[in-house]
Amino acid sequence: MAATRTIGMRLTWIARMLRTRFDARARSIGLTRAQWRMIVTIHLAEGATQKHLAQQLEISSVTAGRILDRLVAVGCVERRADPVDRRANRVYLTSVAVPLMEVLGALGAEEEQLMTRGLSPEEIATFSALLQRVVENIQAGPALEAADDEDDFEKTL
Repeated sequence: MAATRTIGMRLTWIARMLRTRFDARARSIGLTRAQWRMIVTIHLAEGATQKHLAQQLEISSVTAGRILDRLVAVGCVERRADPVDRRANRVYLTSVAVPLMEVLGALGAEEEQLMTRGLSPEEIATFSALLQRVVENIQAGPALEAADDEDDFEKTL
């Protein structure tokens, strides 16, 4: 039983290390964590509303709006009126963001290579399949109210 409790802690530490490393590398190209997360989320949901993007990122709509304002100001993102709902805007990446996506993709690939160094292709496939099963197990569990901010957990320690 003790071994399974450490799996969650290790996953937490791994996630933190990956974020920290990627953040530092993204900062080297002038992006904050919030900005690169928003750019990637828009890329995956091109034409989404600000509200949808905020939900995907698990941040408030106001916070998403501020991040989007900064990205619009530097020309990476544009808001377009929703043809159906006059109150909503749809968010799209511009051609300015294309090279950023390429750099972010390359950084991600480099970090993944570092993370899986020394693992065979078969081990990587097995590891990926096991992680997917863990994701499915968690998703199949009872729904819980989400925390507003992952940093709230750190404040309670």
